[in-house]
Amino acid sequence: MGAIRLGMPSAGPGEDVDPVTGARAPSLERMEDQMGIWRGVRLWVQPVSWMPVEDIDVEPAAENRDFITVDGGLFDYAPSAEAVVRSFEYAGQTETIMDRAGNRYPLLAGEHGHLKLGQSSGKADFGWLRAAWETAQQENPKRYPLERVMPDSDAEFLTSLFEVLQETTTGAVQGWTWKVRQPGRTLHLESLDAVNDLLLKATNLPETIVQDPYEHLYRPHRMLRRTLALTDRHYLMYREEFPQDIPDT
Repeated sequence: MGAIRLGMPSAGPGEDVDPVTGARAPSLERMEDQMGIWRGVRLWVQPVSWMPVEDIDVEPAAENRDFITVDGGLFDYAPSAEAVVRSFEYAGQTETIMDRAGNRYPLLAGEHGHLKLGQSSGKADFGWLRAAWETAQQENPKRYPLERVMPDSDAEFLTSLFEVLQETTTGAVQGWTWKVRQPGRTLHLESLDAVNDLLLKATNLPETIVQDPYEHLYRPHRMLRRTLALTDRHYLMYREEFPQDIPDT
């Protein structure tokens, strides 16, 4: 049987042994080396400066929404608050500006003479709005060629009005399809302008049905402008039809 060796454990490199407990601990020289390393790290790492983020005061009208404007009896569609502001020259110029919820907004003078939309000033007068839209269609049929049967509900009327104005004032929109159904064929076009170009000289209008991107159906009618001009005398009106009134629909 081998002899049992008693005594203090030997210290490893860079270590000291406690004479009472026998515990190993880093030597003083090693601790000083480590402290030197940490001092170097502290000197090398640069402090990060933090800047507070300023709160941006966004008017409700400046959020992601679209609008209808009425100016001098003319209706227009604006895809954003910025588009509304760019359309006018001075504060209070419009008769009304409204969003899809029927909220009205004033056009105000901002800093440095720039225009801006203010806070909502209340709900639209739907009685006035319906009468103004009917007058606009009667006086400017070429500008507003889609004759829809408007709903009785104010909310549905406003939705339909937004759709009609968006379709007549906006060109090609990604995802939109206008369908032109004629005997023996169905064409898919990207805008109302393309539909007009196709049908202005067509000879089979009574047999043609047009479907807009919102799936409303229309029958086109060629109209004659009251003008002495020899060119551009004709335009098209599209009167809404219901599926039950159209054969094979």
